[in-house]
Amino acid sequence: MKTKKKIIFFVALMSLLYCITLMQDTYAKYVSSAVENAELTIARWSILVNDQDVVNESNFTDTISPVFAGSSNIASDVIAPTAEGYFELLINGTNTDVSFRYTISIDTTDCSVEDLKIKSYSINGTTYSYTEGDDITGTILLSAQDKTADIIFNVEWDDNTLTQTMDNAADTLASQEESAAFTVNVNLIQLQ
Repeated sequence: MKTKKKIIFFVALMSLLYCITLMQDTYAKYVSSAVENAELTIARWSILVNDQDVVNESNFTDTISPVFAGSSNIASDVIAPTAEGYFELLINGTNTDVSFRYTISIDTTDCSVEDLKIKSYSINGTTYSYTEGDDITGTILLSAQDKTADIIFNVEWDDNTLTQTMDNAADTLASQEESAAFTVNVNLIQLQ
């Protein structure tokens, strides 16, 4: 009888060791199959507005002074009644991996010369009329060959006595005391 108990104990011990060995192999297979490397590429958001990188902000706000080419009767880089000029915004999304929309708003109330008006604007060579207070929107798609928007705003000194806000003397005095500039805000949003 003692021998029978010893044999049963020995068989049970061997079975236990065999089961532990099976469990160890099973656990090792589970661990080895769970190891994987995951690689993700984050899309680049590198947009330049007039060569200023807006990577850390989605808004670009700046005060921009128009350039005046001059004429046969008006010197360049000065404003005078009937003077015409322009300012430019270049939005460059070449190094961006997503499509995005831009919205441009212009605050003309900060301009010291109240009769300096934006008459029109062009985007990549196509001209549109401008209405004060209207936002300008556009999109630059990921699939586009050219991921830039060159926007030129045409500015003119309103010298018409029926539509001007100030007379020429007041406009001239204002331009001498402060710069004639516009506050421009460019908002950039990724398209979904």
